[in-house]
Amino acid sequence: MSVSEMIAPHLPYLRRFARALCGGQESGDAHVVAMLETMVADPAALDRHLEPKVALYRLFLRLWDSVPINREAPHGEQDKLSRLTPRSRQAFLLMAVEGFSPDAAAQILGVDRSGLLSLRDQAAREMAEQVETEVLIIEDEAIIAMDLE
Repeated sequence: MSVSEMIAPHLPYLRRFARALCGGQESGDAHVVAMLETMVADPAALDRHLEPKVALYRLFLRLWDSVPINREAPHGEQDKLSRLTPRSRQAFLLMAVEGFSPDAAAQILGVDRSGLLSLRDQAAREMAEQVETEVLIIEDEAIIAMDLE
């Protein structure tokens, strides 16, 4: 089976993943194009020992991680997903959006299963912190105020 036959069914899903990871269509698609160009220049870049979809995502993330700005902690005004740290965002998207099993996601990220679960838990904590808020309760009856609290 040729490389193009192996990866073609997975490219629409990789584009979706890239767009979510990068925060936009233009940036996500540019990263996918760069990965495809890498595969043309170096066919051995795609690990044929892995399941094609896993190998494709693994290569994509290896290249994405090679861009220094992609590894930086988030800052400034961004959407909620972009505020997650890069590795936890990758783990979250691989499992929640792309539907990879924990073992497959761990293989893509190059970590063991416990490392992946740690990244997933970190993403959950980071998302919870974003929606955490304080509420001021104004009630003149102390018992009702304690009940509301």
